Amino acid sequence: MTNLEIINELKQSTFVDEDGEKYKLEFQKGLTDEEVQSLKQKFPGNLIPDELVEILRITKGWSGYGAEMVYFDAIGVFGFTELSPNSISLGTDGFGNYWVLDILQNGDLGKVFFVCHDPAVLVINSQNLNEHLNHLLSFYKKPTDSPLISMDSKLIFDIWKQESNLIPKEEFKNIGSAYNDFVNQFAGDDWTIADLSEGKNRDGFPWGKLGSNEHTKRHPKELVWIMENKKKGLLSKLFGK
Repeated sequence: MTNLEIINELKQSTFVDEDGEKYKLEFQKGLTDEEVQSLKQKFPGNLIPDELVEILRITKGWSGYGAEMVYFDAIGVFGFTELSPNSISLGTDGFGNYWVLDILQNGDLGKVFFVCHDPAVLVINSQNLNEHLNHLLSFYKKPTDSPLISMDSKLIFDIWKQESNLIPKEEFKNIGSAYNDFVNQFAGDDWTIADLSEGKNRDGFPWGKLGSNEHTKRHPKELVWIMENKKKGLLSKLFGK
């Protein structure tokens, strides 16, 4: 289904939540031509991809159940530019966690991340905006069997505990990485690489594991981050945080 076909079905449908209560999504109005032009100033290159403009002319988003708020105009709201320098906060789960549409440097739309704050984990949830909309439609139809990452707490805690995509800087360089030019910009060995370059859904890394995210830098083109290893205090060591 196209983006607009999915949105049209969402507008027309009545859904049932996990408690058996019926509900409809509450849609906001779309943007005027003037509002679209104004919004462009916030995007890389002052351009909004046609795929997004097409949606924005119909609706800015909606409120509903589970994925409590869905937005398409919330650029720059996410704030953690170390994780995603340019992004649209597509929505929240109501618990302080976000689905974030990554915007590439050339202005193209990238993947959709689920960014959790407790534990502090970033996960690839969808390959693109269309897949995210399909995931939302699937959730509204059957919330107990959802492809939305927020509903899979086991995955989130596994990523936090296993750290499988965190690689020490020297080890990362020794495997012949194509990203060594980027990594070598950071002096010393006290760094860790988060490598999601394969870009698979459900891949993620614990972005808050090593300390403040102000010591994190994203590769300009790829899903690769370098994070400084901040020294842990005594309490953190004792409790394994």
